[in-house]
Amino acid sequence: MIVFCSFDQDKMVIDQGEKYGFMHHYPIFFIKNYSAQVLKANMKIVGATEHAVVLYRDKLPKFNNNGKMIYDWFYWKKDSPKDYPKIHPNQKPVALLKQLIGIFTDENDVVIDPCAGSGTTLRAAYELGRKSYGFEISKNFCKEANEKMLNLELLESQMRLF
Repeated sequence: MIVFCSFDQDKMVIDQGEKYGFMHHYPIFFIKNYSAQVLKANMKIVGATEHAVVLYRDKLPKFNNNGKMIYDWFYWKKDSPKDYPKIHPNQKPVALLKQLIGIFTDENDVVIDPCAGSGTTLRAAYELGRKSYGFEISKNFCKEANEKMLNLELLESQMRLF
C-alpha cells in the first residue's frame, strides 16, 4: 500500500499501518521543480517535495524493475493540460502514477484508490492494463473525473469511481 502524505504525517501513517497489520514500511519521495508555496518564497525555504510511505505486511511488495535499481525518490513532472485535464488541486501526475503502478503491480492486478479525486490513479491503471476502483467523497470531483479523466471507450468494464 502506498499512502501519499506530508512529511509531518509520516509517523501517523506508519503508526496507523502497524495498527492494521502493516508492520513494515519505507518512505518514498517525489522531487518537484516547483512549489505550491510561491507566496512565501521570500520569507523562508519552500517545499518542493511530496512524501509517501510504502506499507507492507510480511514480505516486500513485488518489484517490476527489469533488474534495475529502484530509488526511494521519483521525479514529479506535471501533466500537460493537452494530455490530461487538471481537475483537483492535489492531482498526481498520470506518468508518475503509471511508474508506481508499473513497479508494484502486474497486469490484471487490481488498483484501489480510496481518495480518487481527479481519477488520475484510475486512468494510469487503465493505461497499464490494470483493473481499478476509486472512491471520492466530493460529488463534484467525482462528476468531473468521470466526465473529463475517465470518459474513454471501454473503461466501464475496467474501472469504477464512486
